[in-house]
Amino acid sequence: MKKFISIYLILCNVIFAQSFNRNIDQFKTSSFVRPVAKDSIEILSFMEVSNNTLQFLKKDGLFEAQYEANIAILDGEKEKQSSQLFSDTITVKKFGDTTSKVKKKIITTAFVLPLESYTVTSSLKDLDIKLSGKKDKEIDLKGLSSSTFFQIYNPIFVKEVKGLWGFDLNKFPTESGRVIPSNDIISFYQYVVLNPGEYNITISIIGDKKVQWEDSMKATANSSVISHLVNIPIKNIDKRDLKVKVVVSQNKNTSSKSFPFKIKNNALFDGIDNIDTALAQMSYILTSNEKKELKNLKQSEKEKFFRKVWAKRDPVVQTKVNELMEEYYTRVVFAEENFSRGASVGWKSDMGMIYILLGKPDDMVRSMNMQGSYNYETWYYFQIGEEFTFIDEYGFGDYRLRTPFLY
Repeated sequence: MKKFISIYLILCNVIFAQSFNRNIDQFKTSSFVRPVAKDSIEILSFMEVSNNTLQFLKKDGLFEAQYEANIAILDGEKEKQSSQLFSDTITVKKFGDTTSKVKKKIITTAFVLPLESYTVTSSLKDLDIKLSGKKDKEIDLKGLSSSTFFQIYNPIFVKEVKGLWGFDLNKFPTESGRVIPSNDIISFYQYVVLNPGEYNITISIIGDKKVQWEDSMKATANSSVISHLVNIPIKNIDKRDLKVKVVVSQNKNTSSKSFPFKIKNNALFDGIDNIDTALAQMSYILTSNEKKELKNLKQSEKEKFFRKVWAKRDPVVQTKVNELMEEYYTRVVFAEENFSRGASVGWKSDMGMIYILLGKPDDMVRSMNMQGSYNYETWYYFQIGEEFTFIDEYGFGDYRLRTPFLY
């Protein structure tokens, strides 16, 4: 199949994403912990419900979706300690907004609890079609409760989002795996539990096993909990293998702790951290000329090339989001999570390739050939009149296409 046809098919799937890829499990969650006192903590949890997660129904010329969300805290015995229930209706004027990944509702909760380990359970229910999704996040605080001198908490990185989110104005917390800079600056809150009185704190940024940035300060604690908002310029920082190192000293006692983090590249999809990986995963849709151009590029030129080739494939240039790129890498992430086998990465597998190019099949049948003792799975794409059969010849879950697919 010619490359321009495969690109067309991807575009078709973006257009029909409302029916193909609606998934109640696509909501995002994040949870953060900070101390309230020596033996108590606050768990802040956030649920982001994008429009594309829900099913919208047309009503009086508008489109509505109703949902119910619940965030609960479970202890080590899986007993519920606290919870909050929310329900809401989202109303939009345009059909295109019903599949938006950018337009979203953000649900926030804050629970004050004893210093223990917990599980945050977030669930979402579409009240129109009665589908539900659930996500769990483990919060392991054993290292803090057993600390000898000081309790050094994980830094809470923040990005600029208008509103009050439990921190300073417009400071929205973000996971350490995708820290977002603002004007070449990253920011985080650092919390420590110690004794009231004078203390010293040194915060360093380690990159490629070298100190890239460092600042020390002497201050006086009026209570057992101290916090510092740290702003770090990153323009000249080596971004490989990044860590925050925190060293606290008080009354001749010293403790230190390091925390890994990654800086998100704004040119890349949210789930992609490496430009070389992102470009390799585009191999299914790059033209021959683009592959030749990529082969001769210097490392410093690859990000510009990435932006250029996706700009050419942007189906709706008037929007801020490149819908095709979002859809493509969403499928890449799905392939990685579902089709990886051992050392074999999912996006390179035959199933991964078909899923990335054509999206979710309209139907699938999995069977076993009793005579040949092998499993096979057939995917059906009714809109384009295609079907693909994958064979697991040795029974290890390594499904290969029975007939080669030319894309």
